[in-house]
Amino acid sequence: MKLLLENWRKFINEEYEPITTLRIFDFDETIAHTESETRVKAPDGTETTVRSQQEFEEYMNAAAAKEGVEAFDAVDALIELGYQIDMSDFSIVKKPHEISVITDIMREFPPDSKTYVVTARQGASLGPIMDYLDELGIDSSQVRPIATQGESKGDVMIAMMKNKIMDNGKSNINRIEYYEDSQKNIDDVLTKVCEDPSLDDIKPLNFKLVINKVINNGGQYNIQRIECKERN
Repeated sequence: MKLLLENWRKFINEEYEPITTLRIFDFDETIAHTESETRVKAPDGTETTVRSQQEFEEYMNAAAAKEGVEAFDAVDALIELGYQIDMSDFSIVKKPHEISVITDIMREFPPDSKTYVVTARQGASLGPIMDYLDELGIDSSQVRPIATQGESKGDVMIAMMKNKIMDNGKSNINRIEYYEDSQKNIDDVLTKVCEDPSLDDIKPLNFKLVINKVINNGGQYNIQRIECKERN
């Protein structure tokens, strides 16, 4: 979490500016498909190679349930229990394939917005990710990267909102556009940013969270739009 906080320290320390929209993009299976693999050796000697984010989440959820681990991201806890989890492929951008339905959106930078790449990868991946954006012709100087290292992206967004409070006590962030493929992360953001009544005091009256779920249909990608539902 310490590294995560350092990643957005510049955001927190900035003086007020007329930014009303945050555009937040996941990386893997959102901006690009890569051929990254996670190699796992369980304490009993069983070895598994995980080749997609869905497979990774399913494996980690099953291992966490087996070991009685309760955490948003169980990786660190499982390592402490003797699991060897090799995620070195995710320190680079390995054989990327651009997901143009998303990168075409990224290339446009509305004047009242800020654009972020918020990835569950570790901090060492941020340089390669930014280099890859430049290769695609996306101006990385207008994109700010944050590595959550598996921590909650919902918590990231809440921290962003709370650290941009105006004189009236409301956040100056009135719109978040979130591009993500992981249903786990989407559910986390919906629960924490959309449904938590404790945020009502800082949300502007016109606040809107728009989630754009990236869906892979056999290599063809499209977007499913998800919006907050009004609470009764």
